[in-house]
Amino acid sequence: MVHWEHRYLLGTMVFTVAGDVVRDFEEEYEAWSWLEQEGWGLVAIEPPDPVRPGACKYYFKRQRPPEYLAKASTTETHATVKHERREKR
Repeated sequence: MVHWEHRYLLGTMVFTVAGDVVRDFEEEYEAWSWLEQEGWGLVAIEPPDPVRPGACKYYFKRQRPPEYLAKASTTETHATVKHERREKR
């Protein structure tokens, strides 16, 4: 199964979708450049609110690196084995 990570860019700041700040840059161009270098692809643009004008919000996603998935599945398997052993006692 393919797993995706999601971020968004608002002005010069990169956020997780949950709202945590990942990085703050001096210029929006630097943020765009960093996202591209890290493998993030633009998927959607949210225009500014007409009632409260501001900056556009740019949404990005990238596929989780395979090594991350390998670590996660190893941890899950290890946790399951421990849980099963506890039940058998």
